[in-house]
Amino acid sequence: MSVFFLVPLFASLANVSCFIENITRDHRFHRLLSLFYFTIGIQNAATAALCFAPDETTSLAFWIFQCHSFFLLAPVLVAICSFCTGRRLLNRGTISIAVYALAVDLLCSSMPKTVVYGFTKFSFGMAPLVTQVGGILGGSVHFFAIALSLYFVLFPLEWNSFFERRTFLIALCVWWFGLFSNFLPMYGFDFPPLHPVVDATLSVLLSIYLNRFNASRPSVYSLIASILISLAVGLLFGIIVLGILPVFVYKEFLISIVTTLISLLFFAYLLKTTLKDNRPNLSFSLPLENFGLSKQELRICELIAEGHSRSFIRLILNVSDGTLRNHLKNIYGKVLPESNSTSKDQLQRLTVFLSKQKITDRQNIE
Repeated sequence: MSVFFLVPLFASLANVSCFIENITRDHRFHRLLSLFYFTIGIQNAATAALCFAPDETTSLAFWIFQCHSFFLLAPVLVAICSFCTGRRLLNRGTISIAVYALAVDLLCSSMPKTVVYGFTKFSFGMAPLVTQVGGILGGSVHFFAIALSLYFVLFPLEWNSFFERRTFLIALCVWWFGLFSNFLPMYGFDFPPLHPVVDATLSVLLSIYLNRFNASRPSVYSLIASILISLAVGLLFGIIVLGILPVFVYKEFLISIVTTLISLLFFAYLLKTTLKDNRPNLSFSLPLENFGLSKQELRICELIAEGHSRSFIRLILNVSDGTLRNHLKNIYGKVLPESNSTSKDQLQRLTVFLSKQKITDRQNIE
């Protein structure tokens, strides 16, 4: 079971793929997601290194490194909940959690012996043993963070229509459950931490979820992330089954089959979700296909006709401002070829053009 370090390692690489895919996008929510992917990637990489650490001195160094990402996740998750519920990213709640998390992080880094009293070798690798003070400090940061996050979600100022409230709430609770499973080995239970798989799985599913209205092809990084997290999920299931089943002749062979099947099934699910038919559903009958528009350009026309701003379109399509600007230039050149005005005027003309078509189409139906 010493191969467990591969689980957080694969998970970390999956997070890195999500980070690379997202880093070029410049919406404020995308910047926050980049920080989220990066932090989780560091957390999982530190977990892999800690499991594989040869002695207590090395383990302590990796654990201190892990603490920084562990406490940074609290304000990041609160900020994501703030954005989804119509609040500013930097509000009184996120600032308070960030200050408290930073204070606890500095205390853990500067006086680690007050937080952990040693390290022990489990079946999955090395893990710290937390003191009573350390458990209270570490748990309180994320306890306050989840309480504030749930408050934001349950009492939103204005729920962002791009996010489904129930889906978001379920994902949030599952993520916190995985995070708090970290404390089981810290209190002496020989139970592998679930957070690497939970973190990476949710981040990959989040990436797919955010692209659900995007009509363009999925990126190579998204495919790599799906493969890596599928390997991590399959390997984790194989390790758990290996520990449960009694010893028999073909045990290792059976575990290999289980690991492979789980990995393939999970990857098939991710691939099906990623490649599902995502055709634009225009609310008017204008044959825009006659203009030679791509699926993504048709999607943009649909969103413009529905009255969405450029900022919201960037969020819905999960693209950068430069990518959206290039798509708009292509649309102007195909739909408004005679126009030599500025991009702002062209956007207004396109909006009027699509709006008039909606009115004409509605009158024809009546």
